[in-house]
Amino acid sequence: MTKLAKLSSLMVAAIALGGCTYSSDAIFPSLFGDDAAAQTSEENNAQAAGIALGTTNFEPVNVSEVSNTGTFVGQKVMTFRSELSQLQSSIRENNTQLQNIRKSVVNNALQYHKTIGMIEAKLQVGTTPGNPQMFEMLSIAQNNIQTMSTNSAALDQLSAKIAADTANTDYLVDAIRSAYSISGAVDEDHRQLRVLENEAGQTSILMHSLLGEVNSDITRQQQYIETASNNIAKLSDAIRVGSFGVNNVPLSRSPMSVEGLPRPNAKAAPALAGGKPLLAVKFSSPDVKYQEGLKQAVANAVAKKPDVIFDVVAVNSPRGNNAQKYASQIFQDIIELGVSADRVNISAKTDAKVSSPAVMVFVR
Repeated sequence: MTKLAKLSSLMVAAIALGGCTYSSDAIFPSLFGDDAAAQTSEENNAQAAGIALGTTNFEPVNVSEVSNTGTFVGQKVMTFRSELSQLQSSIRENNTQLQNIRKSVVNNALQYHKTIGMIEAKLQVGTTPGNPQMFEMLSIAQNNIQTMSTNSAALDQLSAKIAADTANTDYLVDAIRSAYSISGAVDEDHRQLRVLENEAGQTSILMHSLLGEVNSDITRQQQYIETASNNIAKLSDAIRVGSFGVNNVPLSRSPMSVEGLPRPNAKAAPALAGGKPLLAVKFSSPDVKYQEGLKQAVANAVAKKPDVIFDVVAVNSPRGNNAQKYASQIFQDIIELGVSADRVNISAKTDAKVSSPAVMVFVR
């Protein structure tokens, strides 16, 4: 069929595609359940990334075998079957491309949110105006937006190819139906035509569904890019002044009273989340080695309660606010350990009984 051959030639490009103390009894009881299925994990990743995409995996029905009856209609049946098989192969190729693009979209969005989370955390505790390190992180987020645009273009190209395949499928359905009126057919010819008509009709429905989901994904991705671009512009303005507002460092002031740093088996002060701190770090010098203790504490907390909330509290001495800098770093460390930024809170307080800046991490 000339039209089918012409439309089938449309192809798309490949996807560019002082010390630490650790309190073990601060961990909540285990809430583990069964392992989630792979598809559930993909959907959870999409939700964590803040982007809603389609989830259908498109698989066509198999084309039935036919035999050449020796009539003119029998020869048409053989041709129809070959064309339908090609269209179904195209569905599988298009579906593979779609799933790969979706994975790229989600993975890139997760990386974007991680970077944005670290930027916002630093801006919450305040930083120097025009901090070049902050602009470097913002550049990484902008690269994520560029990847979003690349994925959006790949979806546009895929949509064009699927639209051509959909037109081919609808044309094939009409051609099969027209073949009933050709004279010189035998009963077997019409039986095979009915089978092919049914299978081509199902393929047409699947094609239209695939095209609809791809176009919906395009709309969602474009909206996501617009929101992300606007967010980048706002963060750029905030980085220029060093916070979310001129002379504004929006840290909450906790009403808790901290009597020094907790020692093992010592009575811990109540926190925002209540109970003993998961980790307490006293920064009597700038090079305190807390990373391994934090890594172990976070891993154990997540293992006990996958949706655990972390409260990072900067405890300042009256002589300075260095604790906010250390709290910001620990906030970023927790995110880099795989915890979503929306499950990590940061706050600050000043306590006259603390001689050195400190950071306390609580869970709830």
